[in-house]
Amino acid sequence: MTPLRYPDGHIGRLVTGLASGRAVLGDTRFSSLPAGKRSPVMTPGSELSTDALPTGMFVNMDPPEHTRYRRLLSKHFTIRRVRELRPRVQEMADRLLDAMERDCGPVDLVEAFAKPLPTLVTSELLGLPEEDRAEFRRHVDVLFSLSSSGEEMRQSMTLLGGMLHALIGAAREDPGPDILGRLTVETDLSDEELLGITIVLLIAGLETTTHMLALGTYALLSHPEQLAELRADWSLLDGAVEELLRYLSVVQIGPVRVAAEDFEFEGRSIRTGEVVTVSLPAANRDPLGFENPDVFDIRRGATRHLAFGSGPHQCMGHHLARLELAVGYESLLRRFPRLELAVPAEEIGTREMMVTYGVLALPVRW
Repeated sequence: MTPLRYPDGHIGRLVTGLASGRAVLGDTRFSSLPAGKRSPVMTPGSELSTDALPTGMFVNMDPPEHTRYRRLLSKHFTIRRVRELRPRVQEMADRLLDAMERDCGPVDLVEAFAKPLPTLVTSELLGLPEEDRAEFRRHVDVLFSLSSSGEEMRQSMTLLGGMLHALIGAAREDPGPDILGRLTVETDLSDEELLGITIVLLIAGLETTTHMLALGTYALLSHPEQLAELRADWSLLDGAVEELLRYLSVVQIGPVRVAAEDFEFEGRSIRTGEVVTVSLPAANRDPLGFENPDVFDIRRGATRHLAFGSGPHQCMGHHLARLELAVGYESLLRRFPRLELAVPAEEIGTREMMVTYGVLALPVRW
């Protein structure tokens, strides 16, 4: 742990080690409640007041309330359920690649493949109408941008909430087989609770997977020897996905926790209200946790990374994200065996002012 001065002057802690990061995220004395949380970065509009956030946003809860919501949702994200989704995810990926192939290239992989694939998957899981998906996506982009003004963020949250309230109302009248439809039938959750849950699932399903697909492809194209190994032996795919998750760690900011009491942690005194930020990219490059951590190696077997967090708040959709990444990378690279960047690598712009790291665009040809 390293002392960290937050933008408002608060002196908290920054955790950069793998073991310490895992310990913080697994220790319930570090609270996830929004009260007292501070962002480690400050730009206009980067912090949206939590006062008006709907109930049901379980990422901002502690046990036992958090546990209740997790139990209601966990059956929708089991390994068995996710495996059943594979043929449908494959169908979606193939359809997008068919369209890419018809265009003959070059294309922006972000817009042609990396963004629409998670959008299609998440929309189907939640029952989002096709005509509204682009609008949902736009509001999520605003909420994740550190350049958005406070007014832009409030407006997007309001509009997103209105669209989702309409969706919840439709699901109550005519429940479908999607997660939202099943929740209206199988639980006694209120509309506000369903709204919070849907916002969490929507944001989690769209943002991180999109940028892992694009940035991961960029990493593979930038390491041709690793890409050649993968093409020669597709049994390396699962390990390659884990290494990409570790090596890239697209969640740049947080998780953030607040000490709920005074206690000793790893030989240091932690005081009530002290804010602790875990740097996932730093933890996943910890030399005590990974040998030669700055080297990209698809044979590493990096299964102990923190790309999906750890502890009670570990990303519930990690099995689904892994499936989308595996299907996405393999389908893309098999379809286009000569895939390459269409511009010099130094011209690829990155998302510096976003909560989730990635590339702004990825022009490719084949």
